[in-house]
Amino acid sequence: MKPKYSYPFTAIAGQDDLKLCLLLTLVDLSIGGVLATGDKGTAKTTMVRGLSQLMGVDFPFVNLPIGATEDRVLGSINLEALINQKTTIVDKGLLAQAHQGFLYIDEVNLLNDYLMDVLLDASATGGYHLEREGISQWVDSCFCLVGTMNPEEGALRPQLLDRFGLSVTIQTPKEIEIRTQIAMQRLSFDSDPTAFYTQFVEEEKTIKDKVLAARQRLHSVNIPQSVQALCAELTITNQVEGMRADILLLKTARAYAAYHHQDEVTAEMATTIAPFVLQHRAKEYTPPSDQNNDESSDQQNEAPQEETAPQNEQGDTGFQLPKSVQQGLKFSASKASKKQEVPLDTIEKLHTVPYTASQQPEISIVQSVKKYLSTNRFTPVYKQATEKAVARIVFLVDTSASMAIDQQMAHLKGIIEKTIKTHPMQRLQYAIIGLQDQTAKVIQEFTTNIQQVSTINHQLKTGGKTNLGAAFMKVYEVLRSVQMQTVQLFVFTDGKINTGTSQPFQYAITTYKKYLAKIPKTTIIDTEIGFVRLGKAQQLAQQLQLNYMAMSQF
Repeated sequence: MKPKYSYPFTAIAGQDDLKLCLLLTLVDLSIGGVLATGDKGTAKTTMVRGLSQLMGVDFPFVNLPIGATEDRVLGSINLEALINQKTTIVDKGLLAQAHQGFLYIDEVNLLNDYLMDVLLDASATGGYHLEREGISQWVDSCFCLVGTMNPEEGALRPQLLDRFGLSVTIQTPKEIEIRTQIAMQRLSFDSDPTAFYTQFVEEEKTIKDKVLAARQRLHSVNIPQSVQALCAELTITNQVEGMRADILLLKTARAYAAYHHQDEVTAEMATTIAPFVLQHRAKEYTPPSDQNNDESSDQQNEAPQEETAPQNEQGDTGFQLPKSVQQGLKFSASKASKKQEVPLDTIEKLHTVPYTASQQPEISIVQSVKKYLSTNRFTPVYKQATEKAVARIVFLVDTSASMAIDQQMAHLKGIIEKTIKTHPMQRLQYAIIGLQDQTAKVIQEFTTNIQQVSTINHQLKTGGKTNLGAAFMKVYEVLRSVQMQTVQLFVFTDGKINTGTSQPFQYAITTYKKYLAKIPKTTIIDTEIGFVRLGKAQQLAQQLQLNYMAMSQF
C-alpha cells in the first residue's frame, strides 16, 4: 500500500545547495528550473517530491519518463469520447499538467532529441501549440523544470543545458554522522510514514510560508546599481555567451533576498548564488570569491592562452589538466588541422531505423474512427513509425606501448580530432574504447558532445599490452542497447595483439565474428608507420573481411 505521505522536504539531511536552488525557483518560476548532476542515491528525486508535497495540492508534481510518447507529453484526443459521445475532448499532456508546478525528468541527458526540442520550446514560451487531427490550440505550460543526470552516462545538449536556470553538483555525503542520520531517518519513515511526517509539520509550514511571502515581496526588492554592475562583471570575467546569465543572476539574487525577507539585494547575495548560474555556462568559470585576489588575477593574465585546458559543455571548469597533458593537447591540435578526417558515411547513406518516443505504437484517431463507422466494430489503426537516420561512431583506439613509437598516438589523435570537427552539425553520437593494462575500458560512452569527445581524445595515453579481443568485448557492451545497423566502428591498431589468451590474435578474430559481425561497416586503420612493417593490422582486416586503410594515407 502506498504511504499517505512522501518523505518530508525538511527532513532531508545535507544537500543544502540543491535545497536552496529549488526554493529560489519556487519563489520565481521564471528562473527556469534546476539541473542536479552527480551521484545516484543522493535523494534528488525524494527532495523534489517532498517539496511538491510541502507546497500542497495546488502545486503539481509531474514526472516525465524518458520513454514517453508524443501524445503522452503534449496531449491527445480522447478516443472514447469521440466515438461514444461524438464530441472532441483533448486529454491534457504531461506538459500541461505541470503548469505552475514541477516538471521532473530523471536522467534528462538520455531524453530523445524530439522531446528535448519540445521542452525547449515550452520552457522558452510558457506554452506550446497542440496540433492534432482537426485540433489546433494553445496550451499554457509554465513550469519549473527539474532534471537530474549522471554525466558519465552522456552529455546534455548545450541548448537544453542553457535552459536550466541553475545547476548544482551533488555528491554522496562523506561524514559518518550525516550518513547515519540519513539511514536511520529513512528507517523511521518506512516504518511509520504518518508518524514520521508529523514530526516535521511545523517546519514544512514555515518553509511554505516563507516561499509564499517571498513571492509577494519579489517585485518590490531593490537591486542597486552596484550589484547590477557586479553581475555584469561576473559574466564578463567568466566569458559567458549571451545575456541569459546576466538576467538570471539578477533574478536569482532578487529571489534570494525575497526569501530571506530582505528589501534589497547585496553584493554578498549575488556572489552566493553566482556559482549556480555560471558554472554550467562559463567557458572559464572563476568563483566570485576569487574576483578580488590580485595575485591570482596576475597569474591568470600571465598564463599563455594556448595552455588553457578545453572546457566541456557541462561547465566542469574547475578541472585543470596537468601541463604535460596540456602540451600534448597543443601538439595534437596543431597536427589535427593538417590531417584528413576518417571518411564517414553521410547521414543520407546510413540505414534508417524506427524513431519513436516509445516502443508503444500510437493510435491514429481519425483512421480508427473511420474504420469503426464503416464496420461498426472498433479496431485500432496505428500510426506508421517515423523514419529518421541515426549514426553512431565508435573509435576503438589501441593505446598499447607500441603506439608511442614514431608518434603514432599523436597522429591518430589528430585524425580523430579532424573527424569530429568536420561533422559538427550532424547529429552523430561518438564513443571511445581504449586498451588499459592487459584489458580494455570504455573511455567515453555515446555522446553528441564533441567538445567532451575531443577532450577525452587528447587525454589518451599509451602503455601496457594489446588485448584486442577484450576491446571487441567492450565495444559489444556499449552496443547492446543500440541497433547495430546504425553503427560505424573504426579500429586504430598496429595489429600487434600480444595478450588475452595463449593465441591472442585468433582470440580477437573469434570475438569479433561472434559479437560484432552485424556491424554494417567496420574499418581497420593501420597505425604501423615504421620502415619495417609486420602487416598484422592488414592481416586482421583480411581475415575478418573488413575495410582497411593505412594511417600513412591520411
